[in-house]
Amino acid sequence: MVKEWRTKWKRRLALLAGVLVLAGSMSGCGRQGASGGSGNGGNGNDDMAVKGAYLEKEVSLAGIPENAAVKQICTVEEQVHLLTVNEVGEGLKLQEWALQEDAFVEVTKPWLADFIIPAESYMDIQLFQDGNGIQYLYFQTIDSELETYRGNLWQGDGSEAKDITPEKWSVINEDYGRYEFINGITALKNGTLVVQSSLSADRINGEDGSVLDSVPLTQYGEDLITDGENVYLFSMNMSGTIEGVEKWTGGSIKDAVTLPFGQNSSYSVKLCALPDGTLISADTDGIFQCEAGSEDWKKLISGLETSFSLSGIWCTGLTALQDGRIYALFNQEDGTSKLMVYEYDPEAVPVVSTILKLYAVEESSLLQNAAALYHREHPDILIEVQYAYSAEDKYSREGLDYNTVQQQINTMLMGSEAPDILVLDHLNKESYVDKGLLLDLSDIIAPMEANGEVLSNITGFYRNEEGKQYIVPMQFGFSFALGRDISAEDMVSMQTLAAFLGSRSESYMGPRTAAELVDLFYPYFCENMVENKELNREVLTQYLEALKQIADNSGMIEQRDKNERGYNMWELAYRAKFAIEASDGFNGSMFPLSMANYIKGDFTAFENVFIPHVEMGVSAKSEYQDIAKDFIAFCLSEEVQGRDYYIGFPINTGSLETLAKFDRSEYAACTSIEIGEGAEELFDIDAYPEETAQKLVELCKGLDRPYTEDAKIREVLIDTLPLYLQGMQSLEETIEKIEGGLKMYLAE
Repeated sequence: MVKEWRTKWKRRLALLAGVLVLAGSMSGCGRQGASGGSGNGGNGNDDMAVKGAYLEKEVSLAGIPENAAVKQICTVEEQVHLLTVNEVGEGLKLQEWALQEDAFVEVTKPWLADFIIPAESYMDIQLFQDGNGIQYLYFQTIDSELETYRGNLWQGDGSEAKDITPEKWSVINEDYGRYEFINGITALKNGTLVVQSSLSADRINGEDGSVLDSVPLTQYGEDLITDGENVYLFSMNMSGTIEGVEKWTGGSIKDAVTLPFGQNSSYSVKLCALPDGTLISADTDGIFQCEAGSEDWKKLISGLETSFSLSGIWCTGLTALQDGRIYALFNQEDGTSKLMVYEYDPEAVPVVSTILKLYAVEESSLLQNAAALYHREHPDILIEVQYAYSAEDKYSREGLDYNTVQQQINTMLMGSEAPDILVLDHLNKESYVDKGLLLDLSDIIAPMEANGEVLSNITGFYRNEEGKQYIVPMQFGFSFALGRDISAEDMVSMQTLAAFLGSRSESYMGPRTAAELVDLFYPYFCENMVENKELNREVLTQYLEALKQIADNSGMIEQRDKNERGYNMWELAYRAKFAIEASDGFNGSMFPLSMANYIKGDFTAFENVFIPHVEMGVSAKSEYQDIAKDFIAFCLSEEVQGRDYYIGFPINTGSLETLAKFDRSEYAACTSIEIGEGAEELFDIDAYPEETAQKLVELCKGLDRPYTEDAKIREVLIDTLPLYLQGMQSLEETIEKIEGGLKMYLAE
């Protein structure tokens, strides 16, 4: 069982929400609806076009040393300032820079120029100042004995630096075994500091660090923003959804009011405040402004027109000037920084003449990135991305209703609001093909397969007997079969696994309910058990016999306590000997591969089944079929496929090979893991060697059929298999019941 993630990092691993979000490098937007633009078709931006628009421009970092890492952006007296960090001997040297005309000039104050932070490890650095010009430096250093970070707070005035770290920051919390974790800190004009930690909201005396008052906290965002008089921060629920913006009048949570926040983003949203209380927010959905005293957020620029929509680059800071200019500091995958400014140009004329609608069931950073990149190459074309569920909806307690989404898409396709491009994950794709609602894509896919540009072992499955292809996936995964005391050959399929487990007395997977076994294994034979709308008894017999042997080894239970779960990958450390874990690309594979290394076990792709992601098609009713197909071809290119989106492996062959060679030595994480009898030890999630990456490539190239789910088949199997798996019902009787339960369904 995994407990809390400790803060031992090289580079943070970006994982999907609900699985532990560890970095802000993913792109995505979190509200249902469009990401820029409106309408469907030409919008007539000719003589009728309205002038005036915000434009994105890159700001030169001239003056900043190349070897200095830019850590922070802020505004000081209507001037943009940057804070840089540079290694000097055994420490870290800080420098402050001000943007003056076309270059940055150093404005480091004497006290900071002589200040050195211990370089062995740090997590966060922030420089800020009050209304009197007194500066404060917050940073974290690691306590090597406890393997946890500790906050440090210093005051700087003139040439003097004074340690004002609050006493409570030096006390270990007995419940968590670590120091109080600081999420955000800022200074008001009057010299009062406001701190938000994982436990409380505090007001601190900026002179000596004493706590003026403290209020327990429940759930809030990470950053504190101030206009000099008040403090603002995102209020978030346990699933990470932003529910509003809290305004702490005078910096006190006791005097808090909640402002609405319509964007509701899934990933990193940046916020800043002007001195008059006007708020600016920015994310992949766009840049928005909420004027002081108002509750309405006005979109200034679409996310597709900005770097916020691009993958491989993520915003680390946002600030704004009273003249309307907005600055965003970005980090890039290569470790360099990029500074962008958003400025209103009254003479700018929108150039978009054609808008296509792309509708997806679930939010995808790949789609967002592809739409943004395509718009950069074709400024007159905008791909408007819409989706039914955000990334955070996927992990909500209510779950996702794919049947309702399918009905909604059916209605759209039959009406005048049909999307041009569809992403059909989790839906009955065959029904759209049978009804002639999708366009044949073979003219763009076949040449890519012929020249080896895409993995034909994946894309080829979607071609029918007539050679036509209506759907193509953008990414795919597979199921890791992981085990100790079992070879890869013995766990490559249900049949080999069953044969192996039949000769073992100890349970390899732990006790299971019939429903758990169905959910774990039926997607691997769901597709094959039905042929020409009839049950294939021979295939079903083979799989059910294998499932019975697996169940015999596991041990059957009728039900499980609501707070209990079956063994998964993490139990391989001491209780389980076999587990199946879905992969989601090269970076995501670091988790299961680290477990395989930890247990000195083996791994393979279970049943050679691929798990398709972002399955795209073009509506036969689209007025822009050529553009839609060109966009799909663009999505399959190395320009789009060459990034790890944490949703799967690339379908583009060149991107697959390139990402396999990507240096992940700076990507790592660590957590505590149970090893039996109440004991725990650290489990390191590290990069794997190149030969392992090449093995992943070969496994990907050997996948030959899809992972398939069907709600009705699942329902019938869960209803009919318990007695069979418990040895109380014959195989023949079980198959008869399955056939009876599916007869009408298959005949439809």
